[in-house]
Parts: sequence; structure tokens; C-alpha cells
Amino acid sequence: MGYGLNRFVTHVDQNLLCSICAGVLEEAVITPCGHSFCDECLHIWLDRPNTTSCPTCRSEVSPFDVIPVLALRGVVEGLVVHCDNDEHGCKMVLKLEKLRAHVQVCDFGLIECGACGKSVKRCELPDHHEECEVIKDLVSRHKKVKDQELSIDNLTKQIALLEVDLNKTKTALKESEGDVRRVKRELRELQFQLEVRMGEEQEFDPDWDPEYNYGYSPSSIAQLASLVSRYLLNKPYYIDRNRIFNAVKRCYDYYHGYAGYSQDVHMLLAASYASNWFTDNQRSNFDSWLQNLARERFLISG
Repeated sequence: MGYGLNRFVTHVDQNLLCSICAGVLEEAVITPCGHSFCDECLHIWLDRPNTTSCPTCRSEVSPFDVIPVLALRGVVEGLVVHCDNDEHGCKMVLKLEKLRAHVQVCDFGLIECGACGKSVKRCELPDHHEECEVIKDLVSRHKKVKDQELSIDNLTKQIALLEVDLNKTKTALKESEGDVRRVKRELRELQFQLEVRMGEEQEFDPDWDPEYNYGYSPSSIAQLASLVSRYLLNKPYYIDRNRIFNAVKRCYDYYHGYAGYSQDVHMLLAASYASNWFTDNQRSNFDSWLQNLARERFLISG
């Protein structure tokens, strides 16, 4: 879903708004008909029963034709926003691309005490732990059985917090589907940040053309296979995995039935399946397509 307009310090251009949620584009994508939406908004729209059209012009749209708009994402990430903890006292203003990292360490962010469940500001959490009755009670019980010369106070507090965290972890396994989705999204963001950091020293591959629509020509089959094979276990941060998956799918759909290209398609699917670029669901598709190719070859040879 898009970002709320009230988060931004200055006026936001209307061209940066999603026509589905009316918010500022989050993870902007573009349809073949040229309209831009939030990635999540458009996929929710297309997930509806019997819906295969653009929300704006009603042109035919498939989820596999949706392409990330890196330029728009860069523009939105460069906009200046208020800290999410503005109402709690943080007066920081910064670019959206730096907001996630700041919020994780913001002194005014609310943190839930793992023991009593009370929400306190991050800067006040150490003082709260000193006064928390639940922690005091757990520390007191541990002191009766743990009488060591080491710093018993710190040790028992850690044990107490670990016990509480264990109970919370058991409860977290029963979270609703919406909560699980939020956690998965945060995980994707952290993975993306990790990929960016890992790729900061990685030079931009001159053979990668971010403007080229791979999968629409036979020559792109070998290009994609070569690209994936070169970075098999370390996908460059500037390459979007969903875009590559859609391109591989087009190569399979368009060319696997042609004898001249069947071997190239098999090589591309095998390299993609062996890489760590893709999600489990995407790799499951590769496995199914590889099995289809094997069956087709068996029928031809038989």
C-alpha cells in the first residue's frame, strides 16, 4: 500500500500517487499500458476473481507483465519525510530511503517491554527495566538458585528476558495471517538492505540492461542464463528477482516448444533453479517446467 501524504514534508507531485490507494507510490510498478501503481495494490487488484484489467484504462493486464519502475522508486525514496515517531517527540526529517534505518534506532520509537508488555520509548527502556516488577520478580527467583561471583544481576536479567522472549515466541506462532504477512514484508526489506550492502563494492555488470525487456527474443535466453550463472549465489542488488522470474517464464512459454531453442531454455531453467535468486514458489515453477521439458523429450525420443 502507498505512503500517506501526511508523512511528507513538502507537496508531492500528483504523478507520484497510486490511483488505487491514493497514497504515494510504494515499490512502483508499471503495466504494459503505461500506468503506475504500488506493487502490492496492483497485485491485490489482479488477485480478485475474474480481474485481468488495468484499474485505470481497463486494458488487459497479466501479473507476469508488470515491471518495476526503478526510476520512480528512486524519486519516491528521495522525498523528505517526518520520522514515524514524530508524535512521540522525534523532530528528525530525512529522505524516505533512510527512514527505515532511522526508525530502527530512533530514541523516540516505542518498544514493548518483553516482560510486562508495557510500551515505552527506546531511550527510556533501560530505566524501565530497572523498575519493571515482572523482571524484578524473575531476577529474585533466579538469585535463589544462582549464587555466583559473576555479575549476577546482569546474568539473571538476561535469563529472565530470555524466558519471557521464549513465551512470546510461542505465542507469535499463532499470529494472524495479516501479522505474518507484515513480518514477511519486513524480512524482505531487511534482505534487500543486506543485498544492497553486499553489493556496494560490486561493479555494475555491463551486460545487464535495466531498460531491455528480456524474454521477448531468442537471444535473451542465453543472455539471462549467462547472467544468472555468473552470480549464482549472490544476486546483484540492482537486479529485481521478480522481473527476472517473469522474463524466464516468457522464455519458457514462447520458446520451449521449438527444437532450436529447447536446449537453451533447459539451460536457463536449470541455472535459475540452482541459484538463490528466487522464492520457494518461483523455484517450484522452475522444477515443474523442467519436468515438462523432460517428458516432452521422452515422448519425442520414444
